[in-house]
Amino acid sequence: MSKKRKKTNTSQIRKRDNSPHNNPVLKKKYLKILERVCYQTDCETAFKLLSKDEKSNAFGQRVYVGSIKFENKEAVSKDALEFFTKYVQDFYADIIYKLQPDMEVELTNFEILVGLQFLTSLDNVKGERKNHLQIAFTPMRLKLGTLQETIKTIIYHYTITANSTNIFSETLYNLKFDFNVKEYPTLGMHYSSTLEAVPCRSGNYIENGNLRKVFQLGYLDYGFTLNWVFVPVKSLQGVYRGDKKDLPLCIQNHAYHRLLERLKPLSDIDIVFQLSFTLQNSLKIEIYKGNILIPYFHIGQKCGYFLGVINKDRLIIKTFLFLTHHYTPEGEKLEKALGLSKEEITYWNIGSLQNFIYSDLGTNHEMRNVFEDVGISHLFKVDPLTHGIEQRNYNWEALNAYINKGKIELFDEGADDEELEELLGEAMDE
Repeated sequence: MSKKRKKTNTSQIRKRDNSPHNNPVLKKKYLKILERVCYQTDCETAFKLLSKDEKSNAFGQRVYVGSIKFENKEAVSKDALEFFTKYVQDFYADIIYKLQPDMEVELTNFEILVGLQFLTSLDNVKGERKNHLQIAFTPMRLKLGTLQETIKTIIYHYTITANSTNIFSETLYNLKFDFNVKEYPTLGMHYSSTLEAVPCRSGNYIENGNLRKVFQLGYLDYGFTLNWVFVPVKSLQGVYRGDKKDLPLCIQNHAYHRLLERLKPLSDIDIVFQLSFTLQNSLKIEIYKGNILIPYFHIGQKCGYFLGVINKDRLIIKTFLFLTHHYTPEGEKLEKALGLSKEEITYWNIGSLQNFIYSDLGTNHEMRNVFEDVGISHLFKVDPLTHGIEQRNYNWEALNAYINKGKIELFDEGADDEELEELLGEAMDE
């Protein structure tokens, strides 16, 4: 009778086959990447100093970047799945997100992590050899910075990407980043990305007998925590008469549409990110002539206000007013300084950012002085963060001539303004 064959431990075989010494193809490929990093950081000669065992040790403690994973994947839309999958792939494979922006060399983010992991592995070398190698690879250390700084930057990129895509009237996405040391399948630093789908917080709001949806606003912090925004009632200066200490800040879709429309040519992604930045860092409430205004800033430059109303212990953003609009402090100063009505401001197309950004007043000192006096001259300097936007040829001279002629009755093309007036009338009735 033959002896019963002992069952093979497949996991041990798998571990053995994936060890550095038994995966020559992967090892060769990885060391080629490390060699390129050394070349780009002026450590080409230092790389040649490494012994065969030291190179094997570098591979044995390699960087591994996993494919994106999904929490509650069934809740992730097809578009979001494709966008974030591609984003994570591009983030490590391309140089467009370069983690060290002041570097003179071009390395992919994966290559930067490979270099930093290699520098970390040198800490395991013993004796005088350790000092020798650390000195030899000093140029790399100086150019790449520290692993801690790089991880902090990765977290920053992940967070701003999610914040730039989250419209709070839809499913929200939290792109989480994590890292840890693993021994299998290969010893080294493993970086992982996980996308979580979070349901929005919605409620009902009755407007002129019509049922409207409103959605609570929030932002992701750098700990990958979704923070819902509440406004302290003390900032409402007596406008609120209830017994709550904080009110949830909600928004109608209408306000999103007006925000994106009136701040063109800024990209939607930049606008949404700046909104999340404002909510996190510079949320302020202003009470102007009984109306609740929330300033919106683009990279520190005020571009307009959200108009809010209080309803059932909620502060609801109903629309977005550009800085030249009626019912804003700057807009009413502009109307008075130019002698223009809100309808005329609409007619002359100065009710949005489009004709300010990259526009040129030239020698029109009269108009320039007016904009400076009312506090909106900075609109000409707003940075769109996007290349390829042509300089506007808005006819400021024609507007100036019209103002100097005196008031002329214009037909009303201000449909949006009629809608705005109705909104404000309701706001003041609340």
